Amino acid sequence: MNDFSRGDIQRMKSQADLVEVMRASGLELEPVGKNLICRCPWHDDKDASLVVNPEKQLYNCFGCDAKGDVLTFLQETEHLSFRAALERLAAIVGGPTDGESGSSACSNRTDKDETCCQQDPDLLVGGLTRPELLKRVAQHYAQGLAKSQEAQEYLRDRSLGDVEALRAFGVGYCDGSLLKTVPKGSDTRQALIDLGVLNSKGKEHFLGCVVVPLEDPELGIVGLYGRRINPKAKVKHLFLPGPKRGVLQTANFKAASSVFLTEGVLDALSLWVAGVRNVTCLYGTAGLTPDLLQALNGSNVRELWLCVDADRAGDESVERVTEQIKGRFALSRVLLPAGSDPNSILVNEGASVLRSLLDCRQPLTEPTHEAESLPGAGSSELPVTETTDTGFVLTFDEVVYQVTPRPPFTGRLQVTLRATVSGGTALRKRFLDRTDLSSARARGSTVKALSQSLSLPRAAVEAHMHHILDTAEHFIEAVDSETGDGLETEAPVLTEAQKLEALEFLQAPDLVRRLQDDMEAMGYVGEQRGKLLAYLIGLSRKLENPLSGIIRSQSGAGKSGLSSLVAKLTPPEEMIHYSRVSAHALAYAPKDAFKRKLIIMEERVGGESADYYIRILQSSHKIRQAVVIKDPATGKMRTQEFEVEGPIAYLETTTDRHLNQENASRCFEIYLDETEQQTRRIHERQRQARTLTRLKQADRKAIMERHHNAQRMLEELKVVIPYVDHLTFPTRWLRTRRDNERFLCLIEASAFLHQYQRVKRTCRRPGGEEVAYIEADLLHIHQLGDVLVHSPLGPAQSFTG
Repeated sequence: MNDFSRGDIQRMKSQADLVEVMRASGLELEPVGKNLICRCPWHDDKDASLVVNPEKQLYNCFGCDAKGDVLTFLQETEHLSFRAALERLAAIVGGPTDGESGSSACSNRTDKDETCCQQDPDLLVGGLTRPELLKRVAQHYAQGLAKSQEAQEYLRDRSLGDVEALRAFGVGYCDGSLLKTVPKGSDTRQALIDLGVLNSKGKEHFLGCVVVPLEDPELGIVGLYGRRINPKAKVKHLFLPGPKRGVLQTANFKAASSVFLTEGVLDALSLWVAGVRNVTCLYGTAGLTPDLLQALNGSNVRELWLCVDADRAGDESVERVTEQIKGRFALSRVLLPAGSDPNSILVNEGASVLRSLLDCRQPLTEPTHEAESLPGAGSSELPVTETTDTGFVLTFDEVVYQVTPRPPFTGRLQVTLRATVSGGTALRKRFLDRTDLSSARARGSTVKALSQSLSLPRAAVEAHMHHILDTAEHFIEAVDSETGDGLETEAPVLTEAQKLEALEFLQAPDLVRRLQDDMEAMGYVGEQRGKLLAYLIGLSRKLENPLSGIIRSQSGAGKSGLSSLVAKLTPPEEMIHYSRVSAHALAYAPKDAFKRKLIIMEERVGGESADYYIRILQSSHKIRQAVVIKDPATGKMRTQEFEVEGPIAYLETTTDRHLNQENASRCFEIYLDETEQQTRRIHERQRQARTLTRLKQADRKAIMERHHNAQRMLEELKVVIPYVDHLTFPTRWLRTRRDNERFLCLIEASAFLHQYQRVKRTCRRPGGEEVAYIEADLLHIHQLGDVLVHSPLGPAQSFTG
């Protein structure tokens, strides 16, 4: 590992000549007074906006706000990490390398000097990466918005006061209080200065701004946008120093086929308030930033809808985007009234008018044949595929990839990748590496290495990698089905003894207590309310509208233990437990693979790439898509439809405090007990498990079998709530439209569990069909009252009835 002390870094900066480094990169610098100017390499610059000060060894672009020193220049122009840029600078000036002064100086530092070394490409201080530190800053600003009446009033004046929207975008406000949390002279303060959150004078860069975080799909928050709320401010829009990093709300279009692009962040927020979710923004009229273009290329987006201002700057923005996409996306422009923008329409005309205007679009371009071979758009160059005993081989003209997946196929998708290229009689070029196809970062590194080693265009390699990933997923699915690890499992035929035991359990007057006792006997102590709610969520798979839940806590608090417990008590043929789900795995599963099943996701991060399809199964209960495939018989392209049926019950775990509102509003949030008393109970239970008394207690296998058989005995009956007209629910928040439905479904789940203690009734529909049902009683709502308080519904945390 290459380690550089602060002294090493300052010495190398002082020895490097920024002007010479910039000229070596191909920039043509022209003298203007004491400074030099040139066209900026980071945006479409026609006016030579980049100014270089040779005396201070700094540069600043007045077009895109890019600024920095020689180290920043190397990072941004050569797309290097901090450590890689240091290595590059060391090579230029002859600085320390492996084993030289950087690491020796490090060994002489005290343990208290946390920033002695840069041990990670983005490491800043105390083990925090740039995204992690910016995440904490964004969280502090979110608290600042909650305290600032002035900022809230500003947003309300712009019709952007919707609580759900502010949470979804992570909107905050910089009130200057961040400085009070960071000691003077600390490494953290210096790290914030290096990031640009604090300026060189130690003042907050975004002071007086509404602030919105900008994300990298893999890393997290990498940038911030600020909008000053003072109408007299000369500079209204602020970003962190340097090129604009990050994308607004990448989750909004990760799985969408089309996306709206606005000029600014607040315009995108306006569309979200109007009900549009597949939206992001350009950060002005300079066109697509490199980060945004990369995110779009890596998504399923096929069509871009430009929702820019109806003025000359908007026209120029359309021209730049058209040139940038080079036909890889279909492009249309939303026809807004002259002189207007999305936010002004929202303020003056309302959300319904804005939403209706979005349907008025003028097509500008269609995707070219060449664009279809780019990643995320399918590939016109279909490979020849050959399956081997250990993997598969993909052949693209002169490029041959030999891929060997490495079991076990859970959590990650590790493969050994060999590639060869030959150009007729030319010398063959080879590549060999191991990589994790489930990680976008690892795939990106492999694509870069392949492109360099094999001298192939990066776009071509990215298209190849897209095919490799899809083929690897299909290969593993085939292996699972051959080894009996597929999705289908036969339910056993119950004996009379098993039926009697299950009925005795289901008819017990204290059924809920016995259920919780069994869960404790399985080793999960305490959490009585959380256990009951999680169990009912799993059981709801048998209902017309199943429930979903997110178990939230710090690491080590028992999230996985609770989800695994529910999995163990659910019949294996009705439950699927995943560690990771790739982006399209759910969409191409067998038609009935998930129907009325409980899907448990080990960790939230394992299912993020499949978020869109999970939400479809939760809400619409069916995935239906049409895709273009190559007919193996005729060789022609044709449309084929794929359909996967639900409904599903869904349970996942997470340590993340900030959830995508599209996910959170569909789920109960189960918060675990993190008190010292609960820790003491767990310790006692762990000790009891080693005693003779524990050995004499009920066998875990017998408990699991009892619950499996009891759930198998439950009939798929309808549930009627006779007192439903006497229930009320908060109406202030829009999300309560979903919360109220979940509340009623939870009552149904409780009644469903007690069906053998209810009178089974029947009624006839107009066509003569006889429908069996049971009625819920007040016992169920009393049992669930504490559960709902324990697991907030979001803004609506209580109910009356």
